[in-house]
Amino acid sequence: MFGSTALALLSSICFLLSLNFATTAFVLLIVIVLLALRDGLVSSVTFTAVATACLVFLFVEPIYSSAVDEFWGLVPLAAFLSTSLVIVSLIRRLHMLERAHGEQANLLNLTTNAIFLRNTDHVIVYWNRGAEELYGWTREEAVGTVVDELLQTVFPVPRPEIDSRLLQTGRWQGELIHTTRCGKKVIVASRWSTHYNDLGLTIGTLESNTDVTECRRAEDALRRIQAAYLTEAQRLSHTGSFGWNVSSGELFWSDETFRIFDVERTMFPSLNLVLERTHPDDVTAVRQAIGRAARERHDFSHEHRLLLKNGEIRHIRVVARGTSDDKGQFQFIGAVMDVTAQKKAHSELERSEQRYRHLFSRMPIALRQLDASKLAGLFKRLRAEGVTDLGSYFDSHPEFLYTCMEALSYQESNQRFIQMFGGPGAYVVRPVTHSWKERPDTFRRAMESRFRGEANFEEETRMVTWDGRVIDVLFITARVGPINDSEVSLVGTIDISQRLRVQERLRQVQAEFAHAARVSMLGELTASIAHEVNQPLAAIATNGAAGLRWLARPNPNLAEVHEGIENMIANARRAANIVARIHAMASRKAPERTFLLLDDVIRESLLFVRQEMESRSVTILHRPDPTAPQVLGDRTQLQQVIVNLAINAMQAMMQAGSECRKIVISTVRHDSSAICCSVEDSGPGLGAEHIDRLFESFFTTKDSGMGMGLPICRSIVEAHGGEIGADAHGAEGGARFWFALPVPASTVCE
Repeated sequence: MFGSTALALLSSICFLLSLNFATTAFVLLIVIVLLALRDGLVSSVTFTAVATACLVFLFVEPIYSSAVDEFWGLVPLAAFLSTSLVIVSLIRRLHMLERAHGEQANLLNLTTNAIFLRNTDHVIVYWNRGAEELYGWTREEAVGTVVDELLQTVFPVPRPEIDSRLLQTGRWQGELIHTTRCGKKVIVASRWSTHYNDLGLTIGTLESNTDVTECRRAEDALRRIQAAYLTEAQRLSHTGSFGWNVSSGELFWSDETFRIFDVERTMFPSLNLVLERTHPDDVTAVRQAIGRAARERHDFSHEHRLLLKNGEIRHIRVVARGTSDDKGQFQFIGAVMDVTAQKKAHSELERSEQRYRHLFSRMPIALRQLDASKLAGLFKRLRAEGVTDLGSYFDSHPEFLYTCMEALSYQESNQRFIQMFGGPGAYVVRPVTHSWKERPDTFRRAMESRFRGEANFEEETRMVTWDGRVIDVLFITARVGPINDSEVSLVGTIDISQRLRVQERLRQVQAEFAHAARVSMLGELTASIAHEVNQPLAAIATNGAAGLRWLARPNPNLAEVHEGIENMIANARRAANIVARIHAMASRKAPERTFLLLDDVIRESLLFVRQEMESRSVTILHRPDPTAPQVLGDRTQLQQVIVNLAINAMQAMMQAGSECRKIVISTVRHDSSAICCSVEDSGPGLGAEHIDRLFESFFTTKDSGMGMGLPICRSIVEAHGGEIGADAHGAEGGARFWFALPVPASTVCE
């Protein structure tokens, strides 16, 4: 409304001033331009229409009329109208361009990147908000300045190279170093794009910069850490790295490579230096390897020795891979490994294997190696099925024992094994089934031991040789490697046939000595034995005579005769028992072990010495243990031990002239696995200097002793798996002898 009123008023003023059409039209055109700059398109068109109407009404004949009489009056009106519309349209386009530029500027201000536009003279013509925040200069301060002078730009390459790339492609990107208003150095990732006009001519460059300072610092720190870790890893693993530019001959070494070659870090690495450090005997091979690698340019691996300045020899392994860089230059990137320790370990391993080979082949023990890989697989399957007790599994699957035998096979054997078992050579593989025909129970126990995870097993057994002989051996096996997965076993067998024969002969000699000792002991008890036998014989004679008298009467008393005959029978049996005991003691029969109570053996033994003790005024007291379990032993041999200890006690008291002569024989359960019998007397005791020698053969403290009784007692007790000993003084004041016998496991369970 204001614009239309202003145009009408201005037209009236021009009319009153008698201005012509052209002048008035020019004035109105200026006003329309001013109004168009202020208002929108619709308003500008409206103003143009109002101005045209004013010109028609006031300046075109007829005046004060909207009609135009002459054609030529329309021409200036058409020119005015078209000119006004064109100007309004141009102004509108200018408004739109300004608005678009403003929106673009606002968009560029939204980004955090520093964006600015510079002309061909490198003068800044645009500076966004991101640039203000990054560099510190405002738009007003930055626009109009030369960018490289303002930011003190440091380029990664010469500036002409960047300009050349920008001219060729219209783009460039890289990292620059800029200085901010406060003097801080920042690293930016810069992207440049050439700005062209409509004619394709360069009018400037748009530069977008992203601050990567902290990122680069973090990367540098990470690289330093990685380099430190790499250096430490190389030092710990004795592995250095190197680069070899084949084209230029340059070498690049890591710190560890310098250490391996024993070269100062300040020295320049070269192929000549490598050859200087190489052992003289390996120089030719190394030179050939270098020449071949340079010529063929293939990946390579080589081992050789270094001879250091101090005379130390170092073994190294060099591996490298070939590659080409961006410029087409071929180079090797590789590693240098100090393998001296591995070489020494390998050498030591070879020596150890050689020693083992010599020991294996030259040991005087029959040795053979078993392949247990199939057996390990069988056991693994059983464990997977939940089997934990192989013995129970054998009971329910007896055929599995022979499956285990077939799963084992002999491999290498030494010469002693071949001599003992006969058959083929050392390296012939054969199953073990044949060897266990005589004693499969030993093999079963060996398998149970293996299944339990035990590393070793040994047992005295009998094995069958390849030629059918049965030999007594000590069987020993050791598993090599993890017990449950061991695939190799070492078997040793020692022929103990001769030892068993010697032991059997020793047992015979001991039995003969024991028999001789018993006979000798019976000789000492002759008077007592005669007295013991005479008593029932005298009773038999008396009862016989009395019976005859009862029968000789006119009226025989048959009841008395019957009673006398019964007494005769009882005394005959008593005499027979005495003779049987003496016969058992004097006989030379083989030992026969049975389950018996030790207190019963003691009671029977005291019958031998009762008369002897009574005649010498010796009191014998037996203190049994009613809870004592049975032991496994030979009754006659145990009686011999007890009688011998009792007679020794009696003789010691008689020799010392003791007035109070007392012997106490006690049994007591030592623990759950043994029972102990002690014989104590009231004599003078034992000298401390004699304790350690009492059980030596031919050592005696008696005036007329031979020193064989106690050694025989010891051999008997030890043959029963027990032990015997003596104390200088016991509870009764004199000596105390004792022996302990093991209680069988079955008896303990009962």
